[in-house]
Amino acid sequence: MPVIDLQALYIFHSFAAAAISAALAVYLIPRWEVPAARCLLLLEGSVAAWSFCYGMEFWSATLAGKLWWVRMEYLGAAWTGVCYFRFAMALTGRMSWLQGARGWALFIVPAMTLAAVFTNAHHDLIWSRAWIETGGPIPVMAYHRGTGFWIFVAYSYGLLVAGTAALFYGYLFSRHIGNRHFWLIFIGIAAPWTSNLLYLLEFAPIRHIDLTPAAFAISGLTFFWGTLRQQMLELIPIARDAVIEGMQDAVFVLDIRDRVIDLNSSAQRLLAEPAGKPAGRPLSVVFPQLSAQVEQSRTSGSDDREVSIAGKTGTLHWRLRQSPIHSHGDRLCGRLVILQDITGQKANEAAIRESEEKFRSISASALDAIIMMDPEGRISFWNPAAEQIFGYREDEILGKDLHATLAPEAFHTRFSEAFTAFRRSGSGQMLGKTVEIECLRKSGDGFPAELSLSPLRLGSQWHTVGIVRDITERKKTQEYLIQTEKMSSLGGLAAGMAHEINNPLAGILANVQVMRMRLLSDLPANVAAADETGVDLNRLWAYMGKRGILEKIEAIDQSCQRAAAIVRNMLAFSRKSDAVLSDHDLAELLDQTVDMAENDFLIKKHQDFRHIRIERRYAPDMPRIVCDAGQIQQVMLNILKNGAQAMWGSGDRQPEPKFILRVDRQDAWGCITITDNGPGMTGETRKRIFEPFFTTKPTGSGTGLGLSIAYFIITENHAGRLFVESAPGRGTAFVIKLPLKPAP
Repeated sequence: MPVIDLQALYIFHSFAAAAISAALAVYLIPRWEVPAARCLLLLEGSVAAWSFCYGMEFWSATLAGKLWWVRMEYLGAAWTGVCYFRFAMALTGRMSWLQGARGWALFIVPAMTLAAVFTNAHHDLIWSRAWIETGGPIPVMAYHRGTGFWIFVAYSYGLLVAGTAALFYGYLFSRHIGNRHFWLIFIGIAAPWTSNLLYLLEFAPIRHIDLTPAAFAISGLTFFWGTLRQQMLELIPIARDAVIEGMQDAVFVLDIRDRVIDLNSSAQRLLAEPAGKPAGRPLSVVFPQLSAQVEQSRTSGSDDREVSIAGKTGTLHWRLRQSPIHSHGDRLCGRLVILQDITGQKANEAAIRESEEKFRSISASALDAIIMMDPEGRISFWNPAAEQIFGYREDEILGKDLHATLAPEAFHTRFSEAFTAFRRSGSGQMLGKTVEIECLRKSGDGFPAELSLSPLRLGSQWHTVGIVRDITERKKTQEYLIQTEKMSSLGGLAAGMAHEINNPLAGILANVQVMRMRLLSDLPANVAAADETGVDLNRLWAYMGKRGILEKIEAIDQSCQRAAAIVRNMLAFSRKSDAVLSDHDLAELLDQTVDMAENDFLIKKHQDFRHIRIERRYAPDMPRIVCDAGQIQQVMLNILKNGAQAMWGSGDRQPEPKFILRVDRQDAWGCITITDNGPGMTGETRKRIFEPFFTTKPTGSGTGLGLSIAYFIITENHAGRLFVESAPGRGTAFVIKLPLKPAP
């Protein structure tokens, strides 16, 4: 009967476990963005290092060689408990608990253990004595364990218990996790730790023999199977309830044959079927009304549309959104269908429209311009509201051609043709309707208006009565509301992004500092390590200088500092800060800001802020405004710098660059207007100017957050308004409105 070489067998098992764990880690690299996959990758990487070094320990024949590989084993084993705990937290959707200092604190004990292992000769905290035990079937290492080792073991097993408890809790309280997924995870983790516990307790006949590598071979194969065949990490199933079940929208998951694979509670309530029965059945059977709408959307190519579906309580209005689900091979494997109930929204929209119509009817005679036009197209009636809106007095406008006086030249031909048809029949496309048009004031400035036309027959001739409403402020308000909603939504996204970026950024900066200390200083630890490895620090420093390594480290630090500044701006943009409010003179604040701009503006190719002409138009007897002086000056300085860059960046300056600064009072507002004579901006740019990360500057010249932060300072911190007026070739004016009395 052949003799089994147990030592060779253990070496093989150790290397096999290392290879399997390393292969799984490499396989998981493309899934790095998935938190659970990222944590499993790190876990398997540490396991691979541990198993490989353990195999080399068996391979070594001398005590010194074995002890060297034992120390190397801790490079992987020290982190295994932490990585397992983080993997369990990620798999159960609790990674937010590990953000910040709490997450980094988990690495303190492993790091101290690792340091103790490599300095054990000075304190015996990990082992006080080590020898090769030859009384068993194979020669193995044996130890008298130290206090530090048992502290590390207790800490690691504490993390193991906590992580396993989290998995059990997630399993018991999740209705949708598959049993197969759970047991794959449990077996894969329990096997190596059980074997390691037997090793620590020194059970016969395997005393002093650590079966952990063999168990890790089972663990690696289990995870391979779970990842490759069961898609264990694709959707993080335990966290499914926290996300999908918590949605108020109805969610259906369909396969490529439109069979219902899954649905949440909101979707279940729409069906007449008992709970649990819809799964696996065609959508056309389970919910035929929705199936018809989904098919229609697919045919029309529309993935986002409004639909009406008859339900238990009547016809409801829904927003139907569907998106394809692809596997990792980019193969279509199903569809996600989401129904959002917008019935209440529709009712609110109808109520708002009705309210607007009532408001127009009530306010038309008092606030709107009422104009009558005779059969020849001349103005025959002009009320006081028309005088205020258009700027013409009644005595200078009566009898003049309406179209030639009040309409832009581009519309003259169109209006003339329509008026000729009206004179013949008394009918026209614009009659009885309210339309938006462009009108001209006496000053020549255009403005948007609403026009309602009605025919009036006097004798045998047709006259026209028009009600014109200036909607300039309404347009501004609409843009303001849209901008505020957009900024509020993006504020939450910016905060999330900033926090997500901040953690790895802090790690990079910390490691840069560590690199400086360990590479560029003559600390005793550095000198000792250099002597131990035979490295001449002076030659190393000279080499690093010649190869530009020091400059690369500084470049990393500078890039990180710039990224940190961007993160700070994103956080400032996303949250309302506490303003220090006191009385201030707006004109004085504006003059101080101009002085700051003159001293701070970057001089490049004679583009000096002091070469820009400043024209001040300050209203006398302006009341003092309650505000945060620093924040208001930050807003004004940003606007002044942007304006200066725009004027200098427009090429040959004719006329010379100029700012017009106005401070005045408008109703219950204190107003600051900063106007430049730069190139102006298009309507599209003007609408997006306050959006986060939107910039018209070249790449690397700005972050696109300056005006976004300014917008939040004025609207959120001071309950004010900030808007821009601009057109191509006509310069730009930023208007800041602050309440004369602060909001309670």
